[in-house]
Amino acid sequence: MKTVLVTVAIIFSSAFTNVYGGNNLKEQINETVKFKSLNIEKNKTEFVRISFKINEEGQVTILEMNYSNEKVKNQLIKQLKGMKIYGIIDINEVYSYKFSFIKL
Repeated sequence: MKTVLVTVAIIFSSAFTNVYGGNNLKEQINETVKFKSLNIEKNKTEFVRISFKINEEGQVTILEMNYSNEKVKNQLIKQLKGMKIYGIIDINEVYSYKFSFIKL
């Protein structure tokens, strides 16, 4: 049986979102973060809240995390750390996302 996951919400919140960094960053994350399968219970929502900065090399530096499932968190970290952010990004900006997952 295949596991089907739907990203219920990816909420982008940042105190100061600029045109290039905010929308472009959200698009890059949406394109990069993909899960083919996760070992979570059916109809149970799992979440990962994360705050991070983007360094000068375009890599994610995680500042803080809150999560409901260790395995989901580990897979998300692996994908985020493998990203290379391109475009104009403010390296002093703190970005916050909430990823929510539910198995249907």
